[in-house]
Amino acid sequence: MTVYYNISAPAKLNLNLFVKDKSTDGLHFLESDICFLELIDKIYLKFSQEDTFHQNKGNSFVIDPQKNLILQAINQFRFHTNWNKKFEIYLDKNIPIGSGLGGGSADAAATLVLLRTLFNKDRKHNKIPISKILQIGSELGSDIPSCIMSKDLRLSGYGKEIKRKKFPSNYYFLIIYPNIELSTKSVFQHYSDFKNFNHKSKKILFENILIHNSLLLSATSLAPKIKDILVYLRKTPNIVAYGMTGSGSTCFGIVKSLKDIPNLGKFFNKKYFIWFGQKADFNLNRVSFSKVLENKF
Repeated sequence: MTVYYNISAPAKLNLNLFVKDKSTDGLHFLESDICFLELIDKIYLKFSQEDTFHQNKGNSFVIDPQKNLILQAINQFRFHTNWNKKFEIYLDKNIPIGSGLGGGSADAAATLVLLRTLFNKDRKHNKIPISKILQIGSELGSDIPSCIMSKDLRLSGYGKEIKRKKFPSNYYFLIIYPNIELSTKSVFQHYSDFKNFNHKSKKILFENILIHNSLLLSATSLAPKIKDILVYLRKTPNIVAYGMTGSGSTCFGIVKSLKDIPNLGKFFNKKYFIWFGQKADFNLNRVSFSKVLENKF
């Protein structure tokens, strides 16, 4: 019997993102309140004689099958554990690429959580604690430790200092991505052009959470459509709060009820990725398995 182990990799939403001064090594200190959405990628693994990578043929967002964060996570896990198992890897990708929703980091983080579960199942002794995969994740990217936890969090420092938070529930999140892939590196490079710009705007609050993004002007200079989306959200009735997530170009609006979701077809064409749903806290024990893989690959 062939067993496929699978795990959800949820999208990350920055409710706010404050960029602070640079450290001596040139990296920016950050502060951010983040939550995770019911918008998920799904990763499947099964043991194999060699590593192979497959992606759902119906996915709109396609990653490099030879070079991606899932494979990097597996190789980094092997480096730290000397556990030289090989895998067939299947990815069902729903989170847009380069959108500020942390899809690549989410995939790597979920892969590490899954590998830890399989490793500990294989070993009677020397099991791996959560702290170890947090360390491995931090070597791959600053977003990955928070994506390993996949809960309401407050981030600080380089994004690796994580504090558990609890944000309001029972709201719905409207996600609008204009299909413009932004490089985080490029957005930060342009940030210095705008960091001293006196941008006065109305304070936006989601209950007691300030919605703000220090990278907004930089991202908008690279993708002006961001401003158009935010203007639309500002003018839409019943939007509680709105903003841009991460380094863009995805924007979000928050509403109290599904009936408050506007009819977007009049304003956005099929090139836009649109999703709505709720946030959720995800469990570290969210690994499951099936005997038959969905016929998608």
